[in-house]
Amino acid sequence: MNALARRLPLALVVIALAGCGGQGTVDATPQKLDGTESHEFEQEDLDAAAGASDAVKEYCADAVSEAQRLGCESHVTDGDLP
Repeated sequence: MNALARRLPLALVVIALAGCGGQGTVDATPQKLDGTESHEFEQEDLDAAAGASDAVKEYCADAVSEAQRLGCESHVTDGDLP
Protein backbone atom coordinates (compact mmCIF):
# COMPACT_ATOMS: atom_id res chain seq x y z
CA MET A 1 0.00 0.00 0.00
CA ASN A 2 1.55 3.30 -0.99
CA ALA A 3 1.88 6.32 1.28
CA LEU A 4 -0.95 8.25 -0.40
CA ALA A 5 -3.42 5.43 0.12
CA ARG A 6 -2.50 5.24 3.82
CA ARG A 7 -2.83 9.00 4.36
CA LEU A 8 -6.05 9.54 2.40
CA PRO A 9 -8.43 8.32 5.16
CA LEU A 10 -6.70 10.54 7.71
CA ALA A 11 -6.90 13.53 5.39
CA LEU A 12 -10.62 12.96 4.88
CA VAL A 13 -11.23 12.84 8.63
CA VAL A 14 -9.28 16.07 9.15
CA ILE A 15 -11.23 17.81 6.39
CA ALA A 16 -14.55 16.59 7.81
CA LEU A 17 -13.70 17.78 11.32
CA ALA A 18 -12.47 21.13 10.06
CA GLY A 19 -15.98 21.87 8.83
CA CYS A 20 -17.60 21.17 12.20
CA GLY A 21 -18.62 23.97 14.52
CA GLY A 22 -20.33 26.45 12.26
CA GLN A 23 -18.30 29.61 11.89
CA GLY A 24 -15.42 28.26 13.95
CA THR A 25 -15.60 30.92 16.66
CA VAL A 26 -16.37 30.46 20.33
CA ASP A 27 -18.05 33.13 22.42
CA ALA A 28 -16.50 32.68 25.85
CA THR A 29 -18.43 35.49 27.51
CA PRO A 30 -20.69 34.62 30.45
CA GLN A 31 -23.83 35.91 28.73
CA LYS A 32 -26.65 34.33 26.83
CA LEU A 33 -27.31 35.55 23.30
CA ASP A 34 -30.08 37.85 24.59
CA GLY A 35 -27.58 39.57 26.92
CA THR A 36 -28.91 38.13 30.17
CA GLU A 37 -26.57 36.63 32.71
CA SER A 38 -25.60 33.05 32.07
CA HIS A 39 -25.86 30.53 34.87
CA GLU A 40 -23.50 28.03 33.31
CA PHE A 41 -21.32 27.93 36.42
CA GLU A 42 -22.64 26.06 39.41
CA GLN A 43 -22.53 27.74 42.81
CA GLU A 44 -19.82 25.25 43.77
CA ASP A 45 -17.63 26.57 40.93
CA LEU A 46 -18.28 30.18 41.91
CA ASP A 47 -17.32 29.40 45.52
CA ALA A 48 -14.17 27.55 44.41
CA ALA A 49 -13.11 30.50 42.23
CA ALA A 50 -13.73 32.94 45.09
CA GLY A 51 -11.51 30.84 47.35
CA ALA A 52 -8.69 30.43 44.83
CA SER A 53 -5.22 31.18 46.14
CA ASP A 54 -3.24 34.19 44.95
CA ALA A 55 -0.96 31.84 43.00
CA VAL A 56 -3.93 30.32 41.14
CA LYS A 57 -5.37 33.78 40.45
CA GLU A 58 -2.02 34.89 39.03
CA TYR A 59 -1.84 31.73 36.89
CA CYS A 60 -5.35 32.40 35.51
CA ALA A 61 -4.81 36.15 35.00
CA ASP A 62 -4.14 35.78 31.25
CA ALA A 63 -7.63 34.41 30.56
CA VAL A 64 -9.28 36.08 27.58
CA SER A 65 -12.69 36.42 29.21
CA GLU A 66 -14.31 36.49 32.61
CA ALA A 67 -15.85 33.08 31.94
CA GLN A 68 -12.49 31.56 31.09
CA ARG A 69 -10.89 33.13 34.18
CA LEU A 70 -13.69 31.87 36.43
CA GLY A 71 -13.42 28.39 34.93
CA CYS A 72 -9.68 28.40 35.46
CA GLU A 73 -9.86 29.66 39.03
CA SER A 74 -12.56 27.16 39.94
CA HIS A 75 -10.76 24.10 38.58
CA VAL A 76 -7.03 24.78 38.98
CA THR A 77 -5.50 24.07 42.36
CA ASP A 78 -2.09 24.93 43.79
CA GLY A 79 -1.09 21.31 43.15
CA ASP A 80 -1.72 21.78 39.42
CA LEU A 81 0.65 24.74 39.09
CA PRO A 82 4.08 24.25 37.49
